[in-house]
Amino acid sequence: MKKLLQLAPLALAVAAGSASAQSTEDTLARMQQQLDAMQQQVNSAKNDSVRFNGFFSTGVARASNDAGYAGITETTSVNDLSLIALQGTFDVTEKSQAVLQLVGRGADDWEPQIEWAYLSHRPTNNLQLRAGKMRIPFFMYSDSLEVGYSQPWARPPQSVYGPIAITSYVGADATYNFNFDDSSLTVNAFTGFTDEDGTTGEVQLRNIGGVNLTWTDYVWTLRAVAATAEADIDATRLKALVPPTITVNSVLADGERGNFYGIGASYDDGSWQIISEVTRVELDGKFADTDSAYLSIGHRFGSWTPYIAAGWTESKDEDERKGLFINIPSQGVVVPESILNYQRTDYSVGTRWDITPGVAIKADITHVRGLDKGYANLNTQYMLSNDTSSTNVYTLKLDSAF
Repeated sequence: MKKLLQLAPLALAVAAGSASAQSTEDTLARMQQQLDAMQQQVNSAKNDSVRFNGFFSTGVARASNDAGYAGITETTSVNDLSLIALQGTFDVTEKSQAVLQLVGRGADDWEPQIEWAYLSHRPTNNLQLRAGKMRIPFFMYSDSLEVGYSQPWARPPQSVYGPIAITSYVGADATYNFNFDDSSLTVNAFTGFTDEDGTTGEVQLRNIGGVNLTWTDYVWTLRAVAATAEADIDATRLKALVPPTITVNSVLADGERGNFYGIGASYDDGSWQIISEVTRVELDGKFADTDSAYLSIGHRFGSWTPYIAAGWTESKDEDERKGLFINIPSQGVVVPESILNYQRTDYSVGTRWDITPGVAIKADITHVRGLDKGYANLNTQYMLSNDTSSTNVYTLKLDSAF
C-alpha cells in the first residue's frame, strides 16, 4: 500500500502529461481548421473579384454549290465553323469592372482577337456606363452574336444579320433600366467609330450615334433601334477581280450619311419560342439601301427544340446602280453595278438538342432562292461565271458555353 502511494504522484504526472499532450494536439488541430477556413475565405474573395467564362463552337456545313451563301460552299471545312472564346471580368472597385473577351477562330488559324475590351461603371443600380471596344447593338442577338449556345438556330438568320457585317465598335454607351411591377424597360445610347472588313470590303463608320429601347415582361420582349453614322466603304473584294495594274474606282461611299433602323419582338413562354426582326439600311451612293426581315418559330419538347424560319432581304435603290462597276471588255471582265443589288428569300428547318446543360447540337437545312437577282454578299467570281439562282446549305453544329 505504501508503495502504491509512492507511485501515485508519478502516475498523476504521466496522466497529466498525456492529457496536456492531447490538449495541445486538439489546440493545434483547431488552429489548423481556423487557418484553413481563413484561407478558403481569402481564395473565395479572390475568385469573386475575377471571373471567367467562355464559349465554343464547331461543326460542318456544305452547300449544293459554290454560291457562298453565309460563306458556305461545297468545300467548307470544319475550321470555318469553329471558334473558342474566353471572357474575363475583373472587379476594379465595388462599382467598376473591366471586361476582356478573346476569340480564336479556326478560319483565322486560331489567332486570338480582342472582341470586347471595355471598362464599366455603375453610379447607381439602374445606370451603367461603359467605354472601350464593344458589340455594336444593331440586333437582338448582337451581344451574343458568336455565342451559338444562346441562340436557337445553327446560325443567326442571314436575311437580317448578313447585310451588316460590322460587329464591333470603339466608343462609349450608357444604359438605364426602368423597373416596373411586372416588366422593365432598358434604354441604351451609344456613340463611337469602327473600322472593319465587311462583306464587300473595307468599311469605316465614323461619328456613330444611336439609341435602342428594350421592353420585356419576361415572356414578351420588344426592341427598337435607330442609329446613324458617316460611312466610307471600299469594295475591295470586287476590285480584286481585275489585275492590280488596272485602275478601278471601287468606292461605294465616301463620307455619306447612313442610317440604320430596326424593330424586333420575341415570345418565349418556356414551350413556344417565336422571334422576328425587321431592319432597314439607308445610305447615299452606290451602296445598296436594304430592307430585311425574318420570322422564326420553335417549340420545346424536353431537350429537343425543332424550329422553322423564313427570311427575306431586298435592295431598294436600284436606280443608283445602272452603270458598269468594271468595264474591261478586252480582257473579258465586265461587271455591272447591278450585281450589288439583291432580292432573295431563305427558308430553314432545323432542330436543337440540349444533350447536357451547357452543350447543344444543332442540325439545319436552309434553302435560298433569288440569287440571280444580285450577287451582294455572295461568291461574286462564281456567280459571274455560273447561272445559279438557288442554293441549299446543310449544317451540323456543336455549341457550348462554360
